[in-house]
Amino acid sequence: MRLHRLHLRDVKGVTDRTIEFPDSGVVVIEGPNEIGKTTLLEAFDLLLDPRAKASSQSKAVRALQPVGRDVGPRVEAEFSVGPYRLRFATQWLRGVATELEILAPVREQLSGEAAQQRLDAILAETLDRPLWEALRFTQAGELGQMALTDSAVLTEALDGASGAHLHAADGAPLLERVEREFLRYYTPTGRVGGELKSAVAAATAAQDVAVHAHGRLVETEELVARHERLREQAATLAQREPGLTAQRDRARAHEAEVTAIVRAHEESTAALARARQDSVQARDDLARRERAVQDLEDVETRIRAAEAALEQVRADLEAATGTSPTLAAARDAARADRDRAREVSDVATADAEQLAAAARSTELAQVLERLAALRAEESEALAASEMTPDVGQEAVRALESAEREVLRLRTLQEATGARVTVEALGAEATVLLNGEALQIPGGGEGQEALVRGGLQLDLPGDLRVTVRPEASANQLAGELADTEARLAGLLEAAGVADVEAARAAAAQRATATARLRHVRERLADLRSGRSEADLAAELARLQEAVADHETARPPDYPLPADEATARAVARAAVTASREAQRALEEAELALAEHERHLAQLRQRLEKSAGVNETLGERLAQERGRLAESRERRSDEALQQAVAEAGAAYARVEAKAAVTGRDLEEADVDGVRARLEAAERELTEHSAELARVREQQAQVQGQVELVSGEGRQEAYDLAVAEFERVRRELDQVHRRARAARHLRDTLSRHRDAAHQAYVRPYREEIRRLGRVVYGDTFDVEVADDLTIASRTLHGTSVPFDQLSGGAKEQLGILSRLAVAGLVETGDGVPVIIDDALGYTDPERLERVSTVFGVPGEGTQVVLLTCTPERYRAIEGATTISLTA
Repeated sequence: MRLHRLHLRDVKGVTDRTIEFPDSGVVVIEGPNEIGKTTLLEAFDLLLDPRAKASSQSKAVRALQPVGRDVGPRVEAEFSVGPYRLRFATQWLRGVATELEILAPVREQLSGEAAQQRLDAILAETLDRPLWEALRFTQAGELGQMALTDSAVLTEALDGASGAHLHAADGAPLLERVEREFLRYYTPTGRVGGELKSAVAAATAAQDVAVHAHGRLVETEELVARHERLREQAATLAQREPGLTAQRDRARAHEAEVTAIVRAHEESTAALARARQDSVQARDDLARRERAVQDLEDVETRIRAAEAALEQVRADLEAATGTSPTLAAARDAARADRDRAREVSDVATADAEQLAAAARSTELAQVLERLAALRAEESEALAASEMTPDVGQEAVRALESAEREVLRLRTLQEATGARVTVEALGAEATVLLNGEALQIPGGGEGQEALVRGGLQLDLPGDLRVTVRPEASANQLAGELADTEARLAGLLEAAGVADVEAARAAAAQRATATARLRHVRERLADLRSGRSEADLAAELARLQEAVADHETARPPDYPLPADEATARAVARAAVTASREAQRALEEAELALAEHERHLAQLRQRLEKSAGVNETLGERLAQERGRLAESRERRSDEALQQAVAEAGAAYARVEAKAAVTGRDLEEADVDGVRARLEAAERELTEHSAELARVREQQAQVQGQVELVSGEGRQEAYDLAVAEFERVRRELDQVHRRARAARHLRDTLSRHRDAAHQAYVRPYREEIRRLGRVVYGDTFDVEVADDLTIASRTLHGTSVPFDQLSGGAKEQLGILSRLAVAGLVETGDGVPVIIDDALGYTDPERLERVSTVFGVPGEGTQVVLLTCTPERYRAIEGATTISLTA
């Protein structure tokens, strides 16, 4: 494929642009970012995409439409592919249209769907799309590697270059036929499949059928044998049945005899129980009569004791009632003493507080007087501080440092500076030295002057002498002038005339500051964290409280002389108040205990009276019940009934002893156990016989059923079918092994030939790479035509571990190598979009020299926003894009 012309209209940010391409060589399309370089490739790709018809509304098509403009993007290209040279144009979204004009070998003009179908047919016939995709290097693509194994054009070129003819026309059908034969029996991964899997499955199924038929035949034989065993078992059980029946009848007769003995013993035992109950009842009746008589006597005794206790309680209550007034009077006296003690305690405590408040008032008044004096002293110290210049120690140190530097520089200037001596050779003369008048006496006596930053000597009206010092002296003079200026500035800022005045001002300032700080510290100590207003308010409150107490204090009690005496009186009064309170509590407790004792006595009196009344009622009831009982049956009758019941019990007990011995000798449990065992054995035997006969009947039916199924014949047929399928499996397996062997043999030969097939590609990359990297460059190429590693100076590095720049360079070299291997008519343009951004300038120049290597028949298109990268390419055509 060769691209001759590309025209875009209303595509993304491109309004209208036409690019003319030379048929071969290197074309550099340069322009700033977002000018539309990559858009050229995207538009041409979409033009050749069979899915992007003019009617398409796909996302890729919609992406071509300019933002904010309702127009249809149009792309037109003139290009050659195979024997055809054609012009194809498509407009999408608005005013959709498709146009195809074939310019050679035979002119044709088509439009609409026919044009699209004709283009698709031409491209399917002539364009190697994998090669078209592979020979592009774009910003969005992966660095370096490309897919080449699907390119028919490249594989044919490599076959021709290697002489392997691996992809020759007569070789591919053979490989395909062998592969198809292999896939009849195996999967692509080599596992059993296809006809072989079906044959194995058929043999397995036939084997399963034969095994199943054999199982059914064995099942029939087992049914016959089981029927015979059941018949013999039933006959044996039938022979035992009469003997077991006779054994059960004998056990039943013996059990009837034993039952009669048991019944007789039960009757005698019941009679004995009734006799025992009659005897117990008679004794119980007599005992109840005796308890009733004793209870009546007990109640009479308790009544007499209760009457005596009632009289004692009455006497105790009368004595306790007379003590109550005395205890109440003692309590009232203790309460009065307590109240008087509390009043004395309250007055004494208030006196102590009043005397403390008076002392605090005096103290606060003194503090406030001292505070006022200190405030005056603070004002004086503050005024003295404000009158003193504000010169601190830092300022003094800075002035002293500047003064020392001035003295040092002046001394240095004096020691190293030149001196000029002016003498009057005649009479006295007057000269100007640096603008100042200097009187020179006559007689040869000279005046000496130091040359500092320069010297100008004027003899008014006659001459002027100018002396300029050397550079170092001039620099020293400049430093001295700067230092003197800095010292003057510091003195002016401090407000003093010289350094000594600054020291005196700093000392005065420090003294005033120290005095002010000392006064303020004393003020803070006196205030103790409180303001003077707070202290004055507290003094007023205390004075008011003292006056109020003196007004409200009762006049009956003398005021103590001082606070300590008042505190002692208050403590004594509090102690007396507590003792009076304890005395009151004891009196109240004694009175409460007495009243509780009176309440208990009254309660006991009421309870005793109630008990006497209850006992009297019970005594009358007991006497009445005893009289009624004796009327029904006398005491003598009860005693006689006890004697008669005892004699009857003795008689019945003797008879029960006789029946008990008979029962022990009869072995009742043994007889009944033997009967139960005989009946159980007979029942189990009958059930077993019935079960065996039922199973015999069932097996008989199964034997009759399977006899008509022809299981032997089915087994013979299944065995014959299994043997037939097994023979077929052996035949298929032999063919499958042959196909695998042939495939493996051809694969080995193909792999060996593939090494020769890869060699021309590797040699071409090596040839181009040595132009860039030098003679130590080498590469390893994998079977899929990807670069596995790069070698420089004997060191091999896997491709995926190379730097981004190295990967990018190898990617470009591999594409140029492919372009050089492919025939001119079958190739496609090499398109590189903004590459070599990771490459250093020296290597970039060497890479640029290989772009023209593929030859005149190859079209190489470079897109870049930095055209300086490709200045070294000789004979390149540069197309500049502008907005």
